[in-house]
Amino acid sequence: MDNMEKVTWRIWESEGIGKALLIGGLLFYVPVINLLLLGYFGCWLRKLALNKGMDLPEWRDGRSILNELGRIIVPFAVWVFVPVLLALLLVWALAGLLNFMHLEIFAMTVAWLPIALVAILSPVAVTVSILRLYENNKLNEALAVHEVIREVIPSIKVCIFPLLQYYGILIVGWPLIGFASFLATLPLLAQLVLALRKVDEGLKFSEF
Repeated sequence: MDNMEKVTWRIWESEGIGKALLIGGLLFYVPVINLLLLGYFGCWLRKLALNKGMDLPEWRDGRSILNELGRIIVPFAVWVFVPVLLALLLVWALAGLLNFMHLEIFAMTVAWLPIALVAILSPVAVTVSILRLYENNKLNEALAVHEVIREVIPSIKVCIFPLLQYYGILIVGWPLIGFASFLATLPLLAQLVLALRKVDEGLKFSEF
């Protein structure tokens, strides 16, 4: 946990964080264009995956951002968009059934468990998936469902703290959710890489 806190502050104190946050936070509110955020986070995750340091990607490097967007959009759709959509459909079905049975309190609580489960599993799964993509340079490695799940399940415990921090920042920063999500995602990805790899050469204590 101490190392993960150091990772967070190392990132938040990085040179250029202010400019990156301003651009990323504003882009969040622009439909379609905000997909560039995926490309930016892809560049960041690629650096971490290949042990190329912790310098933040440059927004002016548009070609790299677009390239990474093209590389990770399919794994993102498979491990985030589809699970969220399925979870919402399940919530709708459960809530409808529970309301029909006059169990409104459960409709407002238990019915939302699928979303909570996805909120825990999807960030870890998409990180594992993209790490596999960057390390093997093969899309089928990122979409290997059984292999990805096999890596995710035993890793959940060590990923809880990064996820709690991530959602905590989103809750506190909700009025400025665009900026909060950018500020929260950078350390989340770094912490997940650290947690998944146990000891990562690019994220040693000596860097802080």
